[in-house]
Amino acid sequence: IISTMKTATFTALSLLVGVSNGFTPPASRPLSCHQYSSSTTTAQYAVEEGHPAVIGWPEKYSEGGGSIDDGTTGPEILSTEFQIQNASSSQLQQLDVENWPTWTTSDKPKWGVGNQVVDKEMPYGELSYVLSGKLEIIPQSTGVPEIVNVGDFVTFPKGFVASWKVLEELTWHYYLY
Repeated sequence: IISTMKTATFTALSLLVGVSNGFTPPASRPLSCHQYSSSTTTAQYAVEEGHPAVIGWPEKYSEGGGSIDDGTTGPEILSTEFQIQNASSSQLQQLDVENWPTWTTSDKPKWGVGNQVVDKEMPYGELSYVLSGKLEIIPQSTGVPEIVNVGDFVTFPKGFVASWKVLEELTWHYYLY
């Protein structure tokens, strides 16, 4: 199965790298677990030795009720840089956020309220939507604390390094790419 997964081609997953909005990964930050082929009208992905969480994400999305086959709504990459932005209701609907998998700090002692994780490096890209809680993120590149609140989208590009401090127990929907 694993060797099949490594060579399987997925044409219906075009939304996973935002092909629908013209996203092409910059040369300085190539995608490690998916490769986009611009020679086809839909994205083709050859699953390589990517992070298990990214490889398993499409199944979690489908299990939550999401459909990557409809082509009209679904997850997209909003930014190639670390970014916190307030989500609009139209974005939530267009990105089908309610069907994204959910993650919480409630059952993870490492992420308990008041705990700080120093210099966490993102092994994959992630777009998160905060349902509850509050988080302080201090990007290594700036050293300036930023607060993530309920209703925010947060883009964590692959390779992003920051210190994280949970200020209030968190629950969020997530999209991995």
